[in-house]
Parts: sequence; structure tokens; C-alpha cells
Amino acid sequence: MTEPPKKLLILVVDRDDDIGRKTGISTPIIGFEENLRAAQALLLADPEEADANAIFGALKVYRELSGKLGGGVEIATVAGREGEGLEADMKIMSELEEVLKRFKAEACVLVSDGVTDQFVTPIITSKLPIISVRRVVVRHSEAVEQTWLVLGRYLKLIFTEPRYSKIFLGIPGLLMAIIGILYILNVASLPFVLSAIGIYFIMRGFGLDQKVASSFRNAMKLFRMPPYAQLRAYAVFTSVLLLLMGFYTGYISTLKAVQEAYPEAPEFSTHVLWWLEKTPFIVGTYIASSIDVISIAIFLILFSNIVYYLFTRDPSFWLMVRGSVLLAWLWALLKRAGIILVVGASGGFENPHVLLLIVTAILGMVTMIVTIWVTRVMRKAYSGYFRRKAGH
Repeated sequence: MTEPPKKLLILVVDRDDDIGRKTGISTPIIGFEENLRAAQALLLADPEEADANAIFGALKVYRELSGKLGGGVEIATVAGREGEGLEADMKIMSELEEVLKRFKAEACVLVSDGVTDQFVTPIITSKLPIISVRRVVVRHSEAVEQTWLVLGRYLKLIFTEPRYSKIFLGIPGLLMAIIGILYILNVASLPFVLSAIGIYFIMRGFGLDQKVASSFRNAMKLFRMPPYAQLRAYAVFTSVLLLLMGFYTGYISTLKAVQEAYPEAPEFSTHVLWWLEKTPFIVGTYIASSIDVISIAIFLILFSNIVYYLFTRDPSFWLMVRGSVLLAWLWALLKRAGIILVVGASGGFENPHVLLLIVTAILGMVTMIVTIWVTRVMRKAYSGYFRRKAGH
């Protein structure tokens, strides 16, 4: 039979820091008397605050368990930040660590209003086990008058709490203002209005607005990065753009080449064998016309990584150097192969196109061997500068 914990923590978590915002009391709050004063101050500041009820519920649990376990029970309240999110969770974890330094609990009883359990439970269990969860839910009368009263209270939150008002009032208000202006300018219609409202509901329902905001914040971080990190970010963006352009120019060039070479080409669906015979020409044209832009796009990624690893003193620098040399010879090989497919070259060494392909392949192999040997020597010579990161 498992023995009960000798030291038990009764824990309340206020994820959006209503205690700090409405009472000015700093957290963590440890001890029965301190939590009682905090709960009373919170109720005086806002009699409808659910977190105050959660603290009183925790005080009740504390009294029940302290009579059974004696001095092995403690109560504490920790808080996050307004707006919740990652910063709030990190603050909760920091305050929980502070509580555990002062009271070496073996387990805890989580007392909450049931709203944030799914968010705070992983944080708590990373530090100590939760043996019980007590939810404190305020009961309301079932009378119609009380129902309307409760509804009125929640409607009041929409107008008074910033995190609710900006969602239920700010965004719809902005949407209606834009639609009204468009109506004044005679550029809006009923389908447009319904589409705009539907797009808003879809974005809110699937959380797309938060993802867009998160992407925008990540993009803004680009301007606070070190210069070599900015270079790599720019290279990634540029390379993606060049890759798309490379695939596109290859398609357009191939389409024009086929139209010029075979102006009376039959339909593919009725002459499949005819088109299969022209596959080498089509593939060769696509490779020859797109490989330049695609190779430059990949080289930009490799070059930006070379600079980045050079500044961060990462030994992956040598891997990027070898990759750049390999890319150069792959470009040469694919370029020669594309030309051979386009012109339909045949034969062996007597054909200049085939000869160039073979020479390119052999020179590429020799160059790669030399590059591998040189980079191994250089890596040993500069081992003091390049340091491998821990865990590699």
C-alpha cells in the first residue's frame, strides 16, 4: 500500500494574475494567513472574481488536511501574467520553484476554478506529482432572474476586461467600420459583407489570427538578430523565391521550346506514345533552363550557412564548404546532361557533348577527393577556433 506524502502542498494557480492586477499583492503567496488576506483583498477589489473563490476553497482544503497530517501541509498561491501564454507559464514555473525551495513538498493538491487546469497541470507535474484536483465552481440559482443576472455579469466582463473587449468589441467594431465605409463608397454588397463576417468567424474558430500574429512576431525578431543570423534568414527567403522562379522559368522555357520545335504537336491524350518519344527533349530542356537559378538558390543557402558557422565557430562550417564544391560539380553535370538530352547526342568520346560530360564527371570526382582531404587537414589545423557544441 502506497504511503501518503509527508509534506503536501495545497496549490492555487492564477494564470492571468488577477491577484496582482487587482490588489497589487505580489506572488507567490505562502501560508494560511497570507492567502486569507489575499483572498479577502481580491474579493473587496472584485466580488465576482473566481480566483478568490478558488483561494477560499484551498483554505478549506488546508484546514481539512492539516487536522489529519499536522504540520506537513502548506498552502500557496502562484500567478502568471496578464494575457496568459508562454510568459505566464514561465512565471508560474519560476514561482512554483520558489515555493518548493521554502517548503519541500512531496506532492500537491491543485485547487482551481476549472478553467486553466489543462494549461497549468503539465507545469506543476514537471516539478511534483498532483495527487488530487479540487475544482471550485460558484453555484448560481436556477431562477430566470438569476440566469439573466449571471448573463449580465459576463456581458459586463466584455466591456470592462481588456482581453475580452478587444475580441468581442474591438475586432467586430473594426470590421463593421470597414464595411460601413465600403458601403458609403458603393464598393460593398451583401455577399461581400457575409463573406467578411464568415472569414472573421473562421479565423477566430480555427485560431488563424493567433497564428498570423505569432508569425508576425517571429518576423519582427529578424530585426533583432545578430547580423550573420539576419544574413541566413535573408538567404532562406531569397532561396525559396529563387527556387520557385527556377521551377517556373523551367516550365515556361520548356513550353516555348516544345511549341517552337513541334508547332503542330498532337494532343497528349490521343498520342501518348508520340509524347513519350519526346520525353528526353522535354526533360533536357527543363533541366538546362532551370538548373542555373535552382543551383544559385541552393548555393545562397550554403554560403549563408558558411558565414553563420564561421561566426558561431561551429565545425559544420567544413561540411558547408564541401557541400558548396559538390553543388558546383552537380550543377555542371546536370547542365551537360540537359544539353545532351536536348540535342540528342549519341556515341562516345568522338561526340564533344558526351566527352564534356565524362570530363566533367571525372574532374568533379577528383576535385571532391581533394576537397575532402584539404578540409580534413584544415579542420585539424583550426580545431582550436571551431568548437563542437555540447551534446554533439
